[in-house]
Amino acid sequence: MRLSIRAKLLAALGVDLILMLVLGSFALHQMSIMNQKADFVVNQTILSIDLVNAMNDVLLNYRNRQMEYILNTAPADKQRIEKELLDLETRMDGIFSEYSASYQPDQTELQIFEQTQQDWQRYVFLTHTQFLPANRNSNTGNVHPSFGRLSPLYGSLQTNIQKIRTQSQARAEAARASVETAYSTSRFVIVSETILTVFVSAVIGLTLSGNIARRIRTLRDATVAVSGGDLNQRVSLRGSDELVLLANNFNLMVTSLRQQRLLLEERNAELSASLETQRRLMEDLVQRRQAEEAAHRAQAAAEAASHAKSMFLATMSHELRTPLNAILGYVQLLYLEAQMRGKTEMLSDLERIRSAGKHLLTIISNILDFSKIEQGRMNVEIDTFSVSAVAHEVIGIIEPLARNRNNTLTLICKPDVATMQSDAGKVRQILFNLLSNAVKFTDKGTITLTIEHDHRADGDWVRFSVADTGIGIAPEQMKRLFQPFTQVHQNNASTKYGGAGLGLALSQQLCRLLGGDISVTSELGKGSVFTVCLPTVISAAHTADVRLDFAQSMRGAIHHDVDHATTAPSLPTTTTLSA
Repeated sequence: MRLSIRAKLLAALGVDLILMLVLGSFALHQMSIMNQKADFVVNQTILSIDLVNAMNDVLLNYRNRQMEYILNTAPADKQRIEKELLDLETRMDGIFSEYSASYQPDQTELQIFEQTQQDWQRYVFLTHTQFLPANRNSNTGNVHPSFGRLSPLYGSLQTNIQKIRTQSQARAEAARASVETAYSTSRFVIVSETILTVFVSAVIGLTLSGNIARRIRTLRDATVAVSGGDLNQRVSLRGSDELVLLANNFNLMVTSLRQQRLLLEERNAELSASLETQRRLMEDLVQRRQAEEAAHRAQAAAEAASHAKSMFLATMSHELRTPLNAILGYVQLLYLEAQMRGKTEMLSDLERIRSAGKHLLTIISNILDFSKIEQGRMNVEIDTFSVSAVAHEVIGIIEPLARNRNNTLTLICKPDVATMQSDAGKVRQILFNLLSNAVKFTDKGTITLTIEHDHRADGDWVRFSVADTGIGIAPEQMKRLFQPFTQVHQNNASTKYGGAGLGLALSQQLCRLLGGDISVTSELGKGSVFTVCLPTVISAAHTADVRLDFAQSMRGAIHHDVDHATTAPSLPTTTTLSA
């Protein structure tokens, strides 16, 4: 009777299992022996060594505390050391107890341990009866003879502890040798039986797999031929197992495939004509759909870009000002605390942080104002205010900045200039931008703010002039001076002077919003003069019309300039000679 492939494989597996069971039984027996020896090493010898090391540590610490007791003269230190000595004595007693309860020493180790315990008790007794009383009230730091009398006992303790360690290591070495012997025997038997198992398994596996592989190759060759288009293949195998049944089913399948091929060839001709028509229709639909999607994407992108550019500056500037105000507040608190504590070396660094934060806050405010101007949301709060008061307020803010750069700041306010009916905050911002701009580009020079009354045919005006002796502006750079997000000194402005190119551009728009304008005269290397002319009285209707007009014009300018704006440096300033 012929066996199936499944029966053959199960028989081969049974032989392997029997050999493996025999090998496993012997291995388990040897592992049990090695485990007993290993348990002895872990539970006895290693425990003994650990306890001996702990004894030695306590003895060394006890001796060190005695030395420290002699060297320290303060009563508080001596009390602390006495408490530490008591703690070490308690710890040593615990080690002795654990050694007696957990470890089973031989007769030699037991005698050495008992001698060690007696020496320790004697050592502690002499410490409390002779050493501590003799040195408790001593404040000279000299070694008392009582300390020397403890040395023989200390040496005896160290010797006995070393003997216990040596005995424990000897027992551990003996146990290790026994484990190695058991391991060598087990390894020899396991290797021998493994070789036998591998040999028997190889003979059975090669014989069985060779027979199965030969017949499978026959089936594989037939399937390859069929996959290549040869449907006249037939497979003939000897035997009665599953592979023979598979060969018969393969022959039936090939016969069915020949019949199906004839039907498919007929249908394929019909489908080819239909698919060609559908392909042409689908190409037309896809082209139309792609054109529509491209148009929708372009429209959506244009709308999103326009809205994003309008809202980004306002949103981000507002979000940035909140944490920045908190930072400035904390810096101010640190500055005051450093002053009160007399830490003058920190004041200059804190002042630099505060100055940089104020500059950054101003430039963020400028960006927010620019976004408001673009969206036509910049409000004008008209009120009557003193021009001189606003000028002195701005001078008070700018004066520390000028002093840091060794500049002389001067205010000239003519007596006939009294009040204005306009937006005081925006006038203050214009003056601050121009003055800080002059300070930034002037070193060891002079900056003068001159305020005059200007009588014209269309009414009374106030003229603000900011003159500096700074680096000046080249004639070819003047045309780009008031462009937003642009710096006229492109080579070094962003790295040396800082700024994002908003100060002058924003000042110009604010001047126009208040019904006036700004102009500049400059000579390279000799300084610049910025002149702002504003009407003394401005009406709300006028500001509404002006705001609507240049809000529309600003959208086009900013949409073009934002794409080319440079990134603001890490310590930005409010104004810059470049726009």
